Amino acid sequence: MTTEQERNTAIVLRMFDETWNRGNLAFIDEVIADDFRDYPPKRFFTTPLQGKQSLYDAVKGFREGASDFHFEALRTVAEGDHVTYLGRATGTHDGTFFGVPPSGKPFSVLGINEFHLEEGKIVERWGVFDVMGMMMQIGLIPAPGGGDHG
Repeated sequence: MTTEQERNTAIVLRMFDETWNRGNLAFIDEVIADDFRDYPPKRFFTTPLQGKQSLYDAVKGFREGASDFHFEALRTVAEGDHVTYLGRATGTHDGTFFGVPPSGKPFSVLGINEFHLEEGKIVERWGVFDVMGMMMQIGLIPAPGGGDHG
């Protein structure tokens, strides 16, 4: 018998694999609630914070900017109807990334997301993503000391 935590963890991991890693945007309808709410830190791009369009726009934008975009799960922790996901996002900035022309530079940054699920659907997400590190790695902003961020 599968526990609620195991089921919720499997949903979150499959969401990352299907949407972020494979670009299967149709999968969003299967796992994201219609009234989904997103609570990100300050973003460098504009997307709605409610509804499925929030995730759709974010995935589409990242995958357009890095055709090899990939999230690797480093750790997941589930408690009740919440799943926390620590992952590494990697890719090559080979496309236009939210209006930023391609640099051809690779990036590798960490992100932490907390998901709230109800009845097998993701209803809320809180997240922290190393946007500054990513921007330094793709050359959008200078790294401290003028060197490459690595």
